[in-house]
Amino acid sequence: MDIVTRLRAPAFRRFRSFGAPAVTIEHELIARALDGDGRAFQTLVQPHLGMLYRIAARACGDRALAEDAVQEALTIGYQKLARYQPGTSLKAFLAAIAVRQAQTLLRGERRRHARETVAEAPEPLAGPGETLNAERLAERIRNALASMPKKRREVALMRLDGDLSYAEIAANVGSTEGSARVLVHLAIRELREKLDDVAPVAPAHATSRESSSA
Repeated sequence: MDIVTRLRAPAFRRFRSFGAPAVTIEHELIARALDGDGRAFQTLVQPHLGMLYRIAARACGDRALAEDAVQEALTIGYQKLARYQPGTSLKAFLAAIAVRQAQTLLRGERRRHARETVAEAPEPLAGPGETLNAERLAERIRNALASMPKKRREVALMRLDGDLSYAEIAANVGSTEGSARVLVHLAIRELREKLDDVAPVAPAHATSRESSSA
């Protein structure tokens, strides 16, 4: 049974500490996890699985590849848990790992496809009355993200699919909150320009929030 499957098991969701502040509970769970308590680590990351899958799916565009990215991100997160400071943002800590791991797997998958050099029949052009379907739109967004500078691509994924705050993004990329705000604004603007004939370019709540906050 892999780590994601185990995280979803009811037995692990029952692990709780009552009557203590959230930071204290988190600190206790981290200490237990670092001592080898797998259930403690699973309790820490289970609330963030949905967010990790959204990020990986956006970056990879393939369910199996996204699941692999989350699996590897959780493994790396466990290995790097000692570096995490309790009381900051575990969500941001995991999101940064997921973004980078998804991009690493996607690059590897593209290299594999390039090596295979499989000839494919050209795709027929869409008629003037057709609209882009969800799969084509997702592919266009992935291509647009892939063409952006690395840091802009990362902050776009963290903001749109990770729903991280500017402070959390700043901590992940090593900048000030103001610089992170500017970087996110530039990333979203570039993404919109690349997809100017498509709306929306990302979840509506994220883009509308970005417009009002940037």
